[in-house]
Amino acid sequence: MVNAPTFYIDSIYMYRIDIVAPMFDLAILGLLRKQPRHGYELKARLLELGFARVSFGSLYPALRRLEKRGFIVALRQSGRRKAYRLTESGTEELARILDSAEDDEDRRFNMRLAFFQYLEPAARLRSLKRRRNHLVSRLRTAQTALQHSEGPIDHYTAALLQHNIGTTESDIGWLDHLIAYARTEQEVEVPRTLTGGKK
Repeated sequence: MVNAPTFYIDSIYMYRIDIVAPMFDLAILGLLRKQPRHGYELKARLLELGFARVSFGSLYPALRRLEKRGFIVALRQSGRRKAYRLTESGTEELARILDSAEDDEDRRFNMRLAFFQYLEPAARLRSLKRRRNHLVSRLRTAQTALQHSEGPIDHYTAALLQHNIGTTESDIGWLDHLIAYARTEQEVEVPRTLTGGKK
């Protein structure tokens, strides 16, 4: 599967850590899912994911918080450097967040999508369908606002509504492509499960 942590993130928005702490925790867990990482590497990767002004003053308190909750463990290495590794509990928490229906806000969904490779195929498909339903509802709301306004809509408001409609339609088409791909993955996974992993 293609790794997608960077280009799925909307580069227009930079994530402020003080506002999006849950997404910050998700990103740390997701980055540690593949392998243990040092603080310096985590900081660099978090910047790549779109978090603005990542400092060690914000990173290490988050690492301590996740360690206290049992989601990660610090590995003492040479000198004062530490690497951090995801625990079994952290892996379960990551899967829970990735499959969560609690919040389909755009940036939060995009951050979850960056780590969808770690979801089971059925959960991946379920989450993508849920997101599509959310966007279809948004599209209908925008179309209604444009067609049935109480009075004349000025040029700029109309342009904004039309832009939102076009963007949402494009996102739905993009999700249809991802859903089709996820269905293919699930179809491959089910026979493999029934045969005990044998091709």
